[in-house]
Amino acid sequence: MANWKIERLDRSHNRASFSCGKPPLDEFIRRLVSQYEKRNLGRTYVAVQPGEKRISGYYTLASSSIAFRNLPEAMARKIPKHPVPVILIARLAVDQHTQGQRLGETLLADALERCLGLADEIGIHAVEVDAIDQQARGFYEKYGFVPLPDRALHLFLPVATIRDSIKPDA
Repeated sequence: MANWKIERLDRSHNRASFSCGKPPLDEFIRRLVSQYEKRNLGRTYVAVQPGEKRISGYYTLASSSIAFRNLPEAMARKIPKHPVPVILIARLAVDQHTQGQRLGETLLADALERCLGLADEIGIHAVEVDAIDQQARGFYEKYGFVPLPDRALHLFLPVATIRDSIKPDA
């Protein structure tokens, strides 16, 4: 298993060679991410080998909200009828050369830990994802994400669930 270092994307990282096999995710990291960073639309974190700048995987976080009408009924009964503040995992991808080494799991765990820290600072009810396809949906469901009723690939994971999953055993 590789010893990944996850750090904030900067100009020194090699984005040009990244290829995960999903053109929209490749296009984002190669050509669009700089504008997202510059315009404060999201923050991207990359996995690299220590001492290297070649990107092995990445994820992007952004603020978002889920419309009250799109919440599962059980959740909607427990909160006010307003949009629900969330952090969106806007993208998560692993380079083809690194796939099969559980880097996706490592990136997701790092993203969720970062989201917990943000939830303590600003109040976030859940983490949201728009899975790129059914395979990605299955990946997120494996880690407890639940589909929202509005779209098949739209999922969320309540912050309370994340906190409960990392509590040390008593």
